[in-house]
Amino acid sequence: MNELPPRPTTVELFAGGGGMALGLSKAGFEHLALIEWWRPAAEVLRHNAKRDNALWTPAAVHQRDIRTAGDILAGLQPHLIAGGPPCQPFSLAGVHAGDNDERNMFPAALDIVRAHRPPLVLFENVPGLTRPGFAPYLDYVKTQLRRPSVEPRDPDELWFDHNTRILASHEPEEYRVYQHQIDAADLGVPQTRRRIFLIGIRIDQPGADTWAGIPSTHSRDALLHAQYVTGEYWDRHRLLRRQPSDRYTAHVERVRKLGAGDKKPWVTLRDLLAHVPAPSIWETAGWPNHVFIPGARTYAKHTGSPIDLPSKTIKAGVHGVSGGEAMIRYLNGSVRYLTIREAALAQGFPLDYEFPGYRSRVMGVIGNAVAVGVAAALGQALLEHTYPAHAGVTARAHTAVSVSA
Repeated sequence: MNELPPRPTTVELFAGGGGMALGLSKAGFEHLALIEWWRPAAEVLRHNAKRDNALWTPAAVHQRDIRTAGDILAGLQPHLIAGGPPCQPFSLAGVHAGDNDERNMFPAALDIVRAHRPPLVLFENVPGLTRPGFAPYLDYVKTQLRRPSVEPRDPDELWFDHNTRILASHEPEEYRVYQHQIDAADLGVPQTRRRIFLIGIRIDQPGADTWAGIPSTHSRDALLHAQYVTGEYWDRHRLLRRQPSDRYTAHVERVRKLGAGDKKPWVTLRDLLAHVPAPSIWETAGWPNHVFIPGARTYAKHTGSPIDLPSKTIKAGVHGVSGGEAMIRYLNGSVRYLTIREAALAQGFPLDYEFPGYRSRVMGVIGNAVAVGVAAALGQALLEHTYPAHAGVTARAHTAVSVSA
């Protein structure tokens, strides 16, 4: 596959509520199929497929377990297979069962890669996957991706036995595999959200051996410089200038001496919500899913997200209610819950993208999503790197946010 079609195509596994799909659409990809088994998330995908400016068709949305999706994918030849295999087995908030957890969907995702051999693969997961107890399994996932032709003997073959066979195999590598840890805030998303991304580039593709990641564009140093060195941040929001808390005093002094570099400031909750109307008990016209949620309170380790920093990671939480991470903490110490709309904006969902359903369910959909801006940056960078003429730019070397493989 040496030439791209007029618009590169993608199949997304574990599509969730559409965060990665929206980002990849922005990057220039067309969706052949969006597969999601969980009904609340699939309903969000179907609902937004009916919009006037929808980026995928209702026919592209399939509420199906990917292990039974062979008929949907038969005959498709996507340029990219993407998705976020369920992260609960590897999440710090979960039971940490890892590869033994029945929710581990990496084997099913890799089976689909084997069947289709796309030029590009993009998988997202939580940083917990890199912890010492799980790191060997992550290495196994990457080993499989490099040599997908060495299949498991049967469903009961132990993963470490399969790993040993792959490593001993004389089968040639088919993909170059790269691993990145990216904090969404470093790409201008108003949320500190660290995630692991695995990228596979088929070796016959341009630039397969030279991919170096994507550049960070924003930094905490630049934010602290704007807040406590120049004061520009407070001036822009028409507030009295403030002094840093004890926690940041030394950091600010370092920034004052060394400068903030050439990056933009992290985007804060105050920046994000500057033009968002205050929520009320009734939905405001033009602001879907933006209704006040009562009952916010702080408790140990759940103190809310300071309004003058990016939001803490928006999580699915227990039954979709993510507690303190989904609260704003104001300068006077008061707190309130982010509305569904505000949480969606913090993830990069556009204002006209709607979330039908109960709050507990749609907050789970939002919390499980890939941040739209991160998916867009990765998708665009991959196209620019492998097919610069198609992306309309000259391929350029990228400074990686974090790379190790």
